[in-house]
Amino acid sequence: MALFSKNMEQATAAASKAADVVAEWEAKAAAARAEAARLDAESGAAILEDESAAERITLNVQTWERKARAYDQAAEEARRKHVSAYREALEVEAREEDKQAAAAGKTAAALTAKVAALVGQLKELENVDFAAVPVYVGSTGKNYALPNSEILQATTRRHEVRAALIRYYIQTGTLTNDVHDLNQLLGTALKDNAISIGGEGIEIPGSLLAARDAGLSFVGA
Repeated sequence: MALFSKNMEQATAAASKAADVVAEWEAKAAAARAEAARLDAESGAAILEDESAAERITLNVQTWERKARAYDQAAEEARRKHVSAYREALEVEAREEDKQAAAAGKTAAALTAKVAALVGQLKELENVDFAAVPVYVGSTGKNYALPNSEILQATTRRHEVRAALIRYYIQTGTLTNDVHDLNQLLGTALKDNAISIGGEGIEIPGSLLAARDAGLSFVGA
């Protein structure tokens, strides 16, 4: 998972606050509509008891209905702000993934260069070639530990793919588990060998799963 910066925390907090505002206005609209329905349902008995109350009750019902419509409009505006805030949070998250990918890639390159230099020294000392062999772990002798450089390279790919997934979702409103889709839309050059997305492969960012489940789309926003 990416280590979120303060900017990421702020963007996430803004999106969460915007979602709370939407929920607040929706609750007010629902309550106003319920009150209007209650008054209307009880109006018959009240009017039979006092016919002069008809106009007052009608105005009261209309007032609550008008309030509900006003709250609906406020909720719609809040939804637009929520979408905007959530998209900004995703864009920040993608940049964080870029930073993590760059950091892991830089470390991997430095390690590879250091190992190559050491192997060169050994070859010069012994006048023979040296090659890496797997270190087996466990009792079966079939599993082996990955070299640190490969672990760092895999970390780099994971962050690169997660950043691409976020940008893909922003542009399409959909998720994909195909690296070719990412490359085609975004113009990236992600290698698809040994890459699986979702399941036990590269994890899809939780922010995207939440956006999908909430029906959030940023296409045209």
